[in-house]
Amino acid sequence: MNICIIGQYPPQLGGVATYTKQLEDKLVEEGHNVYILTYKQDAELSSNVFMASSINIPLIRGISFIISSYFILKKIVKTYNIDIIHANYIIPPGLVCVLNKSDAKKVITIHGSDINILPNNKILRPLIKYVLNKSDYLYFVSEKLKNKAISLNGSKIEEKSEITPNTVNTKKFKPLNGERKLLTNYSQPIVVFIGNLVEQKGLKYLLEAKKISTVNYTLLIYGDGPEKDFLSNYIKENNLNDTYLMGKTQIPEQIIPESDIMVLPSISEGASIIALESMSCGKALISTDTGNISTVVTNNENGRIVPPANPELLKNAIEDLLINKDKREKIGRNARELIINKYSKMKIPYLED
Repeated sequence: MNICIIGQYPPQLGGVATYTKQLEDKLVEEGHNVYILTYKQDAELSSNVFMASSINIPLIRGISFIISSYFILKKIVKTYNIDIIHANYIIPPGLVCVLNKSDAKKVITIHGSDINILPNNKILRPLIKYVLNKSDYLYFVSEKLKNKAISLNGSKIEEKSEITPNTVNTKKFKPLNGERKLLTNYSQPIVVFIGNLVEQKGLKYLLEAKKISTVNYTLLIYGDGPEKDFLSNYIKENNLNDTYLMGKTQIPEQIIPESDIMVLPSISEGASIIALESMSCGKALISTDTGNISTVVTNNENGRIVPPANPELLKNAIEDLLINKDKREKIGRNARELIINKYSKMKIPYLED
């Protein structure tokens, strides 16, 4: 088949970009022709990747991307005789997908904030419902997201909906073999966060937990986003020792294995890929009870679950695993085993039809 995927794509960061790349790799491995339509970025990409231009101004950015990608997609579909258009995220990619009037099947994968947060905007809500209605197939990375979409749009979308859990490349994301190479400058235990610096990631609660901690450790925060200045100021104003904003990383598969603990303090989440990647590396993951985490993690067996927006309990969980090396290593081993058994093979329903 000839398949066009729309959405974020590496070197862009985040779960959607990771999913897009995993999807491309799987489809190519199965012998299909894949074409990517993504956002403009300063990078040299392969000949099967097309970038839509946009104006970097809030609101206008999304509208300009939709207009630009609409015409590029139209050309891709005609030139390469596309059978399936697979969009990752409801708006803008999903909207661009369903606006295409070709006979190609329209598939939308819903990842999290596109159904948890965007519908709160009164302007976007009818557009989201339009995309859900006009698609041929809807894939949800968790049952909770599917239920949220049904509550928004009614049960009429249930027949075309499937659960397609996120997966991770266990050969790429694997336990550390040997000594630390990248994080050798830190002598204390290392706690790591990797993700976008946005409010829903709950990073202010992670910093509050660090502030009240009675155990010394180094906290490394990898990522970029609108919360960067707030986080930087908080660290300075509260004299948080051994707490660093590290910027973006293109090599999470090298950073994660060198950590002692991975932490995901989100107040809102869909189905976190970084959680799966952390567990695949055999790391003890501490996550808030958001998104689908409770369907993946069994508390105190292959991870730790704490309530969102609760710095005190987050602090306690971090300190407990820092103090108890045997416990965190056992949790990490169990986590790796779970990922290999349940989250290492990507499900793509249209390949099974």
